[in-house]
Amino acid sequence: MNVDSWLKKARTRISALDAELLLLFVLQERDRIFLMTHLEMRLADADVLLLDKLIEMREQGMPLAYISGEKEFYGRVFQVNQHVLIPRPDSETIIDIAKRLDPRIFLGKVLDVGTGSGVLAITLSLEMPMARVSASDIERDALFVASKNAISLGARVDFLESNLLKRFPKDEKFDLIVANLPYVDIGWPWRSKELEWEPGSALYAGDGGTEIIKKFMTEAVGRTRYVILECDPCQHKTMIKFSKNLGFVHIETRGFQLVFSYKV
Repeated sequence: MNVDSWLKKARTRISALDAELLLLFVLQERDRIFLMTHLEMRLADADVLLLDKLIEMREQGMPLAYISGEKEFYGRVFQVNQHVLIPRPDSETIIDIAKRLDPRIFLGKVLDVGTGSGVLAITLSLEMPMARVSASDIERDALFVASKNAISLGARVDFLESNLLKRFPKDEKFDLIVANLPYVDIGWPWRSKELEWEPGSALYAGDGGTEIIKKFMTEAVGRTRYVILECDPCQHKTMIKFSKNLGFVHIETRGFQLVFSYKV
């Protein structure tokens, strides 16, 4: 079976894009143009068997990132598995905001709370090589993934197993804390079915999805100049009011992100 024949067969079961990405993964190629210029290339029988198995996994709803074990974020490829959330393009906005927020951050202390695969901490470290970047997560398996990503991408990040800020000294202060914590309400009717494959502990929270981010903001009082927080737009009004009562000043809303300052 050649590339063209396999793609035609696969497109009857999954989307054309998914079929192309699965084929590129198995062939260890990254450019979709490769497929268009190699339509007559014969596939090895072992590759066809593997591809058919991957189609079954995709039909069952497994995200492509978990099938391939990687996901691109801010122009870099990160390893992911089912111990960590799949990085979303929306979260790249956190990096954009951080880079223009305050020049002191480039030489300051930055913390990523709930780091997961490490995409935020690692990207911030690589984009701000003079900053001292730390990252925490409550899940040891997630920190293992993040550490591997930091090593493979050459980023200097200090990782710590911690429930939010609990294991950080209370007198330690940061120039910026970024946080993409669980904020999904399990009752939301618009939840994607693919979320069922991702770790629930990194997705869901009580109190309409705000329970954990409220705890985080409470712990962050007096410990950082800025916070960039990700949550659903339907939660923004609640979180702005809650954070204002803690002494934070809301300075920007951009996409899913809320930006706060605090005088320390």
